Amino acid sequence: MNASEPCPILAVDGLKKTYATVVAVDGLSFTINPGEFVGFIGPNGAGKSTTMRSIVGLLEPDAGTLRVDGIDVHTDPVGARTKVGYVPQELELYRYLTGEELLRFVASIRAVREDLVDERIESLLTLCELRGARNRLVRDYSGGMSRKIAIAAALIAEPPLLLLDESFVGLDPESTYRIRRHLERVVESGRSVLLSSHILEMLEKLCSRVIVLHKGKIVADLLRDGLQEALAKTRQGDLTSLYLELTGQEHLFEE
Repeated sequence: MNASEPCPILAVDGLKKTYATVVAVDGLSFTINPGEFVGFIGPNGAGKSTTMRSIVGLLEPDAGTLRVDGIDVHTDPVGARTKVGYVPQELELYRYLTGEELLRFVASIRAVREDLVDERIESLLTLCELRGARNRLVRDYSGGMSRKIAIAAALIAEPPLLLLDESFVGLDPESTYRIRRHLERVVESGRSVLLSSHILEMLEKLCSRVIVLHKGKIVADLLRDGLQEALAKTRQGDLTSLYLELTGQEHLFEE
């Protein structure tokens, strides 16, 4: 690496993961630099969640290396995990804690400075419109509220990398807008976001880069300028059209 180039916050090299006879991720390689907002899209089963779960050490890859801020996930999974805030598609929350207790617990295990904890909790509860539900048990939260408290927990330590797997599912339009704007500020501060979503219109407006997966492989990796050029050549000039073309589903235009 050139000395003037930034160290990638995420480096995925030759990642492969197979479930029985199904190849979920097939030799995936990409990097994300500080300050990038990356959309991660593809059909169901394309390998998006498998990749994210591998990055945070919840899955053991069959091959390949993963480094977060230079830390090898295999040799130092705990160290690598301290650099990541992760919201999985299928939420796993401490249901018998209140919303505020959950945030305090995460802040403690993520070693957030004590003098910052109260301020961050208030800010995140306000962002996620959960101040009125701070003393309710998480088990009593709606689906959207559970999603928002999970996002708040991922944000509280202000990690340099956020992995968000379908994290806008179930959110109302106001919450979606608030959290989108906050994520834009996160990226402006020099941190990075990898966001998996099927809300392609949102990703088209939000992301500085889009990675498209299909059958466990990258079929496109486009920065903003390249993305706009690619969109201009599609049937309808948008990310949905590009997605359908890259994943072999052009027939849907005729239906």
